[in-house]
Amino acid sequence: MTPDKVDAVIVGAGASGGVVAHQLAHAGLRVVLLERGSRLDVKNFQLHDEMLTRGNLYPPFNGLDRRHPREFRHREGEAFQLIYPDSYSYPGLAAAVGGGQLFYGGLMWRFLPIDFRAGSEYGPISGSTLSDWPLTYEDLEPFYDLAEQHLGVAGEAGVNPFDGKRRRPFPLPPVQMQTGDLLIQKAARRLGYHPFTVPLGIATEPYKGRNGCIRHPCCNLFICEIGAKSTIVSALLPATLATGNCRLVTEAVVKEVTLDGKGRPDGVAYFDQGKTLVRQPAHLVILAASATETPRLLLNSRSRWFPKGLGNRNDWVGRNLMDHIGPSVVGFFEETTNEGLGPGPGVAIDDFYGKNPGFAGGGVIYNRTEALPMAFANIRPQTAPRWGKAHKEFQRKYFRRYCRLWVPGEMQPQFENRVEISPSVRDAWGIPVARLTHHLHPNDYALYDFFREKMVNLMREAGAFEVVSRPAGQGGVDAHQCGTCRMGNDPKTSVVDRFGRLHDLDNVFVVDGSLFVTSGGRNPALTIQALAYWVSDHIIREWKGGGWQAKGGRA
Repeated sequence: MTPDKVDAVIVGAGASGGVVAHQLAHAGLRVVLLERGSRLDVKNFQLHDEMLTRGNLYPPFNGLDRRHPREFRHREGEAFQLIYPDSYSYPGLAAAVGGGQLFYGGLMWRFLPIDFRAGSEYGPISGSTLSDWPLTYEDLEPFYDLAEQHLGVAGEAGVNPFDGKRRRPFPLPPVQMQTGDLLIQKAARRLGYHPFTVPLGIATEPYKGRNGCIRHPCCNLFICEIGAKSTIVSALLPATLATGNCRLVTEAVVKEVTLDGKGRPDGVAYFDQGKTLVRQPAHLVILAASATETPRLLLNSRSRWFPKGLGNRNDWVGRNLMDHIGPSVVGFFEETTNEGLGPGPGVAIDDFYGKNPGFAGGGVIYNRTEALPMAFANIRPQTAPRWGKAHKEFQRKYFRRYCRLWVPGEMQPQFENRVEISPSVRDAWGIPVARLTHHLHPNDYALYDFFREKMVNLMREAGAFEVVSRPAGQGGVDAHQCGTCRMGNDPKTSVVDRFGRLHDLDNVFVVDGSLFVTSGGRNPALTIQALAYWVSDHIIREWKGGGWQAKGGRA
């Protein structure tokens, strides 16, 4: 049986899809929200067992398993290798209602104004497709504010001199710093920097019916059992479903965007829990499946009207795959530096965000204390004992005597770094899987080395007697994947317009990290959600204005 036609079908019930569902349902549109995973219940697994996370951002209970293979290589000309979700090369995702935000560390930065004009600021870079965004910080600021207020972001306004202007303070006070954060803060000030508290998607006090954070160490990598972590599940989904305008369908694996007899998108086809192919008709199709799964879906939506895939007339779908290049340093101290509390991030500096000698781009440096022993064991010096009594003694002595600095360094977009679909490998539902190509740009290596040196110096200034750092790898993407359906004004060099709509089609939108023109030097969650509010606002205004009425919409 074919379900009734709805106003909008949204593919992906994660950070961005949940925002769009919330906004459209409250505006009176009839919405179906499809999620390939299940709706997790914290009662279904052991919450405080670090062994379950395997030290990875997305633990085994995130819904991904060997039914979801992929292919990966670093460069064109190399052979693709088959990979699975437990592989290092498999980008961090989640197949569950709420998406990866269920397990994230809560980092909710606004991009800086410079991020939106990177092409103009840095100029042409050989081998890079660096460009300006088709919108500005000022355009997006009201939607950053909306995201912060709806989801609940804790922070301290007016402290970071590099921030863009904001219309009002954060809705929640910042998380209190630990001892190590204060050491880094004092050292940064001695070096002439401008430290500030990290903005976090954490309810630091009761907020809109949610519990306040209790600083449990099982935070990053784990689902928050009390709902203090700001996700669409804790903050938006209950109110969305309460409207009666949104139907959530879980374990729905979308195969393709469907077309009518004239080549116009009219919904999606998905496999339900029993692997029966279901066609969901809709006036609007909104893709929020991630920067690897959204281009995969567009490329798999081939037809005689779109032989290269939907929206891919100029071969830009899947191109410019990015993440962040993340230099990290660990410093060991004689005194206690942390109290073993969550969520972990405490203090940050933006002083090297922008123009630096020898390379383009930048990033925010922040302290991210790991509050669990396995995570600590993974970042110790390579010379430290790994087994037996000596290992245990090292753990006991230094588990509360270290700090870790990290920077989500801005990665250059490159045309050949991309998502394609495999001609031979299929997933458990018979759908061609994504094959990824990704390698680093020379600018990425220069940025990495610059920030690594700055963090080593900062850590030594803070009093660390030993500092550990490692060189950059070859490439690959993880949880901060972005850029594969770039927004822009020119259809020849972008996939969607400034409102996330495919250039070739007026009723298909993209709302996830695929939209990014540059990766910025900050975790992407808040910008993804601000863009989802931005796109939703445009859809609602056009819908209420009768923009689709002549084309078969219900406006």
